[in-house]
Amino acid sequence: MIPFLIYFIVLIALIYKNGFFGFFNDSVISRKHMSVLFFIKCLAIPAFYLVYEKVYGGVANFDSGKFFNDASVISDIAKKDVFTYFKILFGFQNDTPGSYDFLLVRNTLNWDNGEIKDFLYNDNRVLIRIHSLVHFISFNSFFVHALFSCFISTVGIFYLYKTFKGYFIGKEIWMMILMCLFPALWFYTGAPLKEGLSLFVLGASLFLLKKLISESVTFEHLFIFLVLVWISLLLKPYLLLLAILCFSIFFSIEERSSKNFKLTLFTLILGGFIISLNLLAVFVKHKSLPNAALQHQRIFAGVAKGGIFLYNDEQFIRLPYDTTLIQGLKKTPTIFTIRSQANYMYWKTGASHDTLYCDSNADTLTRYQLAFKIAPNHSNLEPLIYSKGIFSLVVNCYYYTLAYPLFFNAKNVLQYLASLENLVILVAFLIILIGMIQRKKDNFLPIVFLSFALSICLLIGIATPNSGAIFRYRSPAMIFVLMAALYYIDLDKLKIFRHNP
Repeated sequence: MIPFLIYFIVLIALIYKNGFFGFFNDSVISRKHMSVLFFIKCLAIPAFYLVYEKVYGGVANFDSGKFFNDASVISDIAKKDVFTYFKILFGFQNDTPGSYDFLLVRNTLNWDNGEIKDFLYNDNRVLIRIHSLVHFISFNSFFVHALFSCFISTVGIFYLYKTFKGYFIGKEIWMMILMCLFPALWFYTGAPLKEGLSLFVLGASLFLLKKLISESVTFEHLFIFLVLVWISLLLKPYLLLLAILCFSIFFSIEERSSKNFKLTLFTLILGGFIISLNLLAVFVKHKSLPNAALQHQRIFAGVAKGGIFLYNDEQFIRLPYDTTLIQGLKKTPTIFTIRSQANYMYWKTGASHDTLYCDSNADTLTRYQLAFKIAPNHSNLEPLIYSKGIFSLVVNCYYYTLAYPLFFNAKNVLQYLASLENLVILVAFLIILIGMIQRKKDNFLPIVFLSFALSICLLIGIATPNSGAIFRYRSPAMIFVLMAALYYIDLDKLKIFRHNP
């Protein structure tokens, strides 16, 4: 805790004194504003930790704790073999089971979680690699890793603010407040999860994208942007690449096309890109984008059911979540055998796409190591399928991603938080609808915001049949819905504080 407090005080002091070496300097948002906003954002760190410790049994059982563990494991490799650590850091490791590199990372929990994906890269490794660097200065503190996530998410938010502030004259401080304190984004960026890093990449890439299209840029800017695009390919590409695509079209035509033609042109270009991407997926992966999302849905639903996961050099096994099905050895309690007549599914090493089943185990001698145990997730949703029709699929996707839960059907602390957030989102849509009907402002920017956010919701709704995961995954996109609503709000009429430039 002491390292966390020291780093926290230093960051707050630097933001307040010099805008963190000038980065947070702005003509409207003062250093005092930024230091207060960062302080409030950092309250998410103890909030996240306490919720998961007191309500869910501890962070170690969930992604944040597993990422922290894996960052520690990968970082410790540098103490044994610096060359191999750098190979792993830059993605040149040997993943062959039984290899030297493979044995070094075998104590990780999330490094290979998701390795059966065949459509997108396992993006767990991007986060783990970055946090392995943080671990060198973390003094083995979970809270320091969480503080890093909180800080880089704040940097990403500030980049988003600088990118779009010109469209929110007089509303700048409210724009920052909405992005910093949006419930899910506030909560999940207070832990070593992908949301903090994703928000940084999102903000920085859109900021540089606008510069590339609208201003003269240096080679350095272009290089950094290309690096961010590469990271976007590895880390949440459905979110980050779609954002780059949507806003590259927006910035390209926003000042160069007539008011009446901009929306048509945007729709045609975006639709053309998506159709082309789908054809490319079919040609390269022999699978359409909707089919890939449905496959992810099936995998996600299977993992969310929980289980006991064992492995050895020959196979990876998933048993039902029942500890009576396995037996630990007396001398080596971390090694297990499977009891007679247990049923399980398994994957052979080197053939992870072929799921095999054993209905009644007869082999009680083969030994396995425990990979991890996952309790069944109680926030699972009924998987959405095409058989009920495309209209039903889309409606249910938007219901689960925008309006579920809503207080009366909330079951736990996070679902009540999600209910509050959903209420805010629904009110935001009402404000947007009224603003568009009144037609007092150019609707192009909020329509682009909504196109991006609703596309993400549709994809997440199909691929992720779990309300908790939806709540988390949608959070970076939902701030664009709130900004679209803010775009239409007249603060003078509401007599809310308005900055007068």
